[in-house]
Amino acid sequence: MARIELRNTKVYIEDGFAGTALVNNAANYVAADVTMLIDSQVTNSVPSTVVPVGARFVIGAVTHTVTAKLPADNTGPTTSITFSPPLAGAVADNDEITFISQRLEIKIGEGDISWTEAREFIYDLDRDKLDTVRQGADQPVSAEMSFTYEWVKSQSGQPMTPVEALKGIGPASQWVSSSADLCEPYAVNIRVRHCPPCGGAQDEDVVFPDFRWESLDFSLADASISVSGQCNVTEVESARADLC
Repeated sequence: MARIELRNTKVYIEDGFAGTALVNNAANYVAADVTMLIDSQVTNSVPSTVVPVGARFVIGAVTHTVTAKLPADNTGPTTSITFSPPLAGAVADNDEITFISQRLEIKIGEGDISWTEAREFIYDLDRDKLDTVRQGADQPVSAEMSFTYEWVKSQSGQPMTPVEALKGIGPASQWVSSSADLCEPYAVNIRVRHCPPCGGAQDEDVVFPDFRWESLDFSLADASISVSGQCNVTEVESARADLC
């Protein structure tokens, strides 16, 4: 089996947005439609009736991304969403749609992603000789990644930057923490999808849940940003399937 290559991976920063809504159109929708009226939405954003621009939902096998909404502000309730790509088939009135995380794909460039899973053991002695072993306190996964430095802050109408996604500011101010406890400090999920080009090898999804950055190191000369932080888990999540 050939070794992993970064060129065959995609790296995403994802939030914890989730929710549902019902289609609100007695005339139904057909393939190629790009706007949909909704009601009865319940999300984990604030307020809970708001569907933010950037939210994603899946119909059939197609993932759609919300590109605009009405009303345009964040007071809610959201009554209409515009999305991309267009519908691939019919959608009926009162069909339920399920929203999934907002995400940003980042450019790794000449960078890398690395992580450490650690365990602590306590070695008990009996009259100065090794006796029994106990497992100590849980140790969080520590992760480091470096990616291409383009901008710290996005301009109006431009995609958000990785820094904004990590901090939940600017265009990412409507991002929802990935933590199940929203009283905890803001966190995101880092997802690395490995898509090997060779036939017969399944793809792999590696997720760093509830990542919180602790340091950001910027290098103008190298055009890179280095991020280090920890995840509120003892090991990363991984799955093998046909994903790409």
